Amino acid sequence: MHCIIPAAGKGTRMRPLTWANPKPLIPVAGRPMLAHVIDSLLKADVDHITLITGYLGDAIVEWAQKTYPDIKVDFAEQKEADGLASAVLLAEKFTSDAPSMIVLGDTLFSADLSVLSGETRNMIVTSPVEDPSRFGVVLMDGEKVVKLVEKPSEPISNLAIVGVYYFASGNKLMDYCRELKQKDIKTRGEYQLTDAMQLMLQDGEPFGILDINGWYDCGKPETLLETNRELLEQNGGSGSPELENSKIIEPCFFGPGTVIRNSIVGPWFAGGNDILIENSIISDTIAGAKSEFTHVMLKQSVTGERSRIQGSSKKIYIGDDSIAEF
Repeated sequence: MHCIIPAAGKGTRMRPLTWANPKPLIPVAGRPMLAHVIDSLLKADVDHITLITGYLGDAIVEWAQKTYPDIKVDFAEQKEADGLASAVLLAEKFTSDAPSMIVLGDTLFSADLSVLSGETRNMIVTSPVEDPSRFGVVLMDGEKVVKLVEKPSEPISNLAIVGVYYFASGNKLMDYCRELKQKDIKTRGEYQLTDAMQLMLQDGEPFGILDINGWYDCGKPETLLETNRELLEQNGGSGSPELENSKIIEPCFFGPGTVIRNSIVGPWFAGGNDILIENSIISDTIAGAKSEFTHVMLKQSVTGERSRIQGSSKKIYIGDDSIAEF
């Protein structure tokens, strides 16, 4: 099956972490967000991926080619941030009349996608939310989808579209995305995929919904840490750091080359390669590769790669190549 993964956004709510890295490559529980997404798709027999890139897109291209050399992956660049439907339409030349999926590049989820095999309806993965005004929503009449609205000002439904879609015909999806642009139908200044699906619905294209087992928010540093905790609890710890007079409180993820001296680390620490931790107490933290932590008490923090933290702190969000001394 073919899957289109839009990954062109700037990730402004994740700054400063996204000044140097595209949001889909920000690590959570030891792996980039995008790796969690693609691994979930491979379990659903996806064998062809189209990545829609934009901001820092070269980094995504290089990472995907290196990480998934045995999968068919192609790329299209979204030069103007004019909406999800417009991004999807860029994948038209890679799309056929066979079923296609769309999964957002920062949407971490747990769902049984095997049930989509042979499905003749279009399907939307949904989850109930407290604040539907932040999402596209689905209005149901019994088991029938009757309306789709992008970020409604009035709460017509609490069933949010979580960023995972299945279309019975890839070509038909592209036809409606093109129609949306030709008619210049915009919501909040952008061509929304929700509006293209509403055109499909109005023309009698059937839609169903699929429940999700888990949906993990990575929209800002605070929720990224929540997701990190949940995934580490689910999957357990990993990695074997070099320890000297130190204690690990699981679950934690350690990349190769991690050295820990005279420290207590965990729970919920997830770090990249070649990290040094000395004379410190660190928990509930995501740490970029080649970072150093010395004489700190750190929690609920995210650091970029090659960061050096010295002194004492309770919480910090810093990007790549940063130095913080207290």
